[in-house]
Amino acid sequence: MNSVKWTMIVLVSVLLGSCWNQPKGPDVSGIPVKTDIIRTENRLAEIKDTNDIKKLISEHPAFYRLYFSEIWPAYNGTDRDSLLGFIKEAQQDTFFSSVLTKIEARFPDMDRTKAELEDVFRYLKHYFPDKISVPTFYTFVSGFGYQVFIFEDDGGKDGVGIGLDMFLHPDMDYKTVDPDNSNFSNYITRSWNRDHITRKVADIYVSDLLGPPPGHRMLDLMIHNGKALYITKMLMPEARDSVIMEYTASQLEWCREHELQMWSFFVAEKMFYESSLAKMGKYINPSPGSPNMPPEAPGRTANYLGWKIVDAYMQRHPGTTLQQLIDLKDSQRILDESKYKPKQK
Repeated sequence: MNSVKWTMIVLVSVLLGSCWNQPKGPDVSGIPVKTDIIRTENRLAEIKDTNDIKKLISEHPAFYRLYFSEIWPAYNGTDRDSLLGFIKEAQQDTFFSSVLTKIEARFPDMDRTKAELEDVFRYLKHYFPDKISVPTFYTFVSGFGYQVFIFEDDGGKDGVGIGLDMFLHPDMDYKTVDPDNSNFSNYITRSWNRDHITRKVADIYVSDLLGPPPGHRMLDLMIHNGKALYITKMLMPEARDSVIMEYTASQLEWCREHELQMWSFFVAEKMFYESSLAKMGKYINPSPGSPNMPPEAPGRTANYLGWKIVDAYMQRHPGTTLQQLIDLKDSQRILDESKYKPKQK
């Protein structure tokens, strides 16, 4: 056990989920953005014969060809009889019907999500005017396999699929779907709800803008992930930091109260220049906790510090654009020039 002293904290309810010194976003209300959300999940229940399948595919060919061949891999582009049989089986499956009922109850409309997505794309077009086009969104039932993905839609524009069965927490106990699948662990699925849909969509665009990490050391990964968190927050300035981090409010508050101890732990253990994924993985990737820290410590604590470092860097360099931040690949330089110094709470 390391020598870092971990102190007890008292949670102050008014602080839970609050933000730290993040500037309010610019006024993007004048940027025209209109999104379309195509609800597809109930269309499967309406199919009676192959003519219905043909008509359905003709409405949105790119999405449905992808959906039926990759997400529901039962269609090779010609054999509609086999696909019809597959759909009929699903229609008669009580579990599938119960999932549709849960989706209908949880998502009777997508108005709130639509407004959030339009705001995100206004910010994206503000910060990256030459790189972003507004996609069409398709909600669907994924069979618990896909949350959010981007694809080439009709006419070559972007399309984004949103698997609503992967955003049903707490109505859905995902461990009952596949008890042996670690991806359905509670520490992961607890954020699979409406509050995180827009966050997950922003994720795929931010990941594309950032590209791969510039190195394999923990410092490189935590700064890279810190950039992603910082940019996501800039795209969603009204979102709670607990949503951005995908922490509970108490986990976020624990990190805030123990920032100095986390930093001291990583220094003492010489973790910043560690390149072994086995040693650093739970500090970077989703995990129920951070090894050798108190049980209250969530996973991905290095990413939290990475966000703080990037935030400190941007406060010291206020003229830096998000694109310039993305282009700055020297993790050590960002750390040094951030002058980041966690304080004892």
